[in-house]
Amino acid sequence: MTLAPASERPDGSQYRGSPSIAADRPKALLFCPCGREAPLDEWRVEHDSARRRLVCPDCGETLTVR
Repeated sequence: MTLAPASERPDGSQYRGSPSIAADRPKALLFCPCGREAPLDEWRVEHDSARRRLVCPDCGETLTVR
């Protein structure tokens, strides 16, 4: 089996395999209707009784309740 040489991206960096627009994003992202995209640890966590709510720090929208 022969490996093909790595291709070059327009920005000069190299990649192997299929390029993806989302390749530079972290794999676990949450999205809010206000437009915020961020990893899980960048959201506000609020606890009430036995539940945990993830809340957008920008607009206050509750994303999930667990």
